[in-house]
Amino acid sequence: MQIRARARGGAVMSAHPPIVLPGADPHWPAGEVFNPAGAAPLVLVCEHASNRIPPGYADLGCGTLELARHIAVDIGAAALTRGLALHLDAPAVLCSTSRLFVDCNRAPFEDDWIAPVSDGTAIPGNAGLSAEERHARAALVFEPFHALVGETVAAKRRAGAAPLIVAVHSYAASLDGVSRPPVAVIWDQPEPAARVMAALRREVAPVGDNAPYDGRRLHGYTVERHARPFALRRLAIEVRQDLLGEDDGVAAWTRIVGDAIGCAI
Repeated sequence: MQIRARARGGAVMSAHPPIVLPGADPHWPAGEVFNPAGAAPLVLVCEHASNRIPPGYADLGCGTLELARHIAVDIGAAALTRGLALHLDAPAVLCSTSRLFVDCNRAPFEDDWIAPVSDGTAIPGNAGLSAEERHARAALVFEPFHALVGETVAAKRRAGAAPLIVAVHSYAASLDGVSRPPVAVIWDQPEPAARVMAALRREVAPVGDNAPYDGRRLHGYTVERHARPFALRRLAIEVRQDLLGEDDGVAAWTRIVGDAIGCAI
C-alpha cells in the first residue's frame, strides 16, 4: 500500500502562499509512503529516489542521459528502500521528484537546494531563478514531501515509539579516481552507528565510517528537521550504485543492510 502526497495549500512554507508556475501540474505527487502500517520503531527516508521532473518544466533542459545519472537520482536507492521497508516491516517515505528540480535533503535557499550546476553539468532550467520560482518549487515538492516525513515520524511517536530515522542513499563507485567502499554509514551519534557498522563488517569489507561524507559536519536537511529536534536516533546508509543495478544486487543488499539496521532497533 502506498500513500501519495500532493501539493496543497496547507502543506507549503508558512511564510509564502502556494505558487504554481504556468504549465506546471498542481497535483504532482511530491512523495509516497511505502508500507505505511509497518510496525517497527523505524522510519526510512529516501530523498533522492526519483529522476522525474514535473510537467511544465521541459526536464529543466536536461537530456535523457543527464536524467539517468547520479546527479538526478540515487541509482538503486528507491528499490533498496522499498526492500528494507518490507524486510524490517517499517514505513518508508520516498520523494517522487528529482533532486535536480529541488533537493529535499538540502536546506531551503542554500546554493545547492536548486543547483544551476551539478557535478560540472549545467542545468539550464535552474539558472537565474526568481524568488517566486523557488517558492513555487517549495510549494510543489519540498514542503509536501517533508510534511509526509513529519507525519510518518509523528505517527510513530504518537504510538509511543522513538523511531530510528535512517536515510537511504547510493553513491558512485569512485570519485576523482578514488574507489569508495561498497557500503558506508554516515552518522553524528556513536550509537546506533557502531552497532550497524559492526553488523555490516561481519558481511562485507571495507565499511565506510563517516566516509566519504562526515555526518558530524553535514548530515542533511531531513535529519536536521525531523530527527535532531526530537532527539531521535538517526544515521544514513550509502550503498555503491553499481551494486544495486540488478534485482539480485538489490535483494542481497536489502538483506545485508536490513539485518544490520535490525541490530539497532
